[in-house]
Amino acid sequence: MANVGKFISIEGIEGVGKSTVTQFLQEMLALANIPYTVTREPGGTPVAEEIREVLLRQHEELMSPDTEMLLMFAGRAQNLAQVVLPALQRGQWVISDRFTDASFAYQGAGRGVSLNRIAELARWVHPGFAPDLTLLLDAPVHVGLERLK
Repeated sequence: MANVGKFISIEGIEGVGKSTVTQFLQEMLALANIPYTVTREPGGTPVAEEIREVLLRQHEELMSPDTEMLLMFAGRAQNLAQVVLPALQRGQWVISDRFTDASFAYQGAGRGVSLNRIAELARWVHPGFAPDLTLLLDAPVHVGLERLK
């Protein structure tokens, strides 16, 4: 049986330090001779990066919260199929800048999408699959905004 890797997701608002923690984890894994790959959501594959562009682009029409959520899960499904799961099967550790917890925060709490609906999509897109470890980084909003400058 293949040596299955570990999946670490890093969650938090913009400017909280996800990139810094990702860099630190990469350095620690490299020192320990543990193979790893880094990905992000939305994104991580060419198709998922195109979905990211649609999500981040300014549109004349307002994107509905359900559309946003479905696009997030479409990108997640692609990233899982093409990057995350194959890397884990090769024995690599995967560090992901966000995962499904972000959908509960942004589309659920932020956009008002039903948490049950998000959970149903999660069961559909990645049944029984969850990070081995989630690091939730927190800082006051004004600190995150200042760091973005």
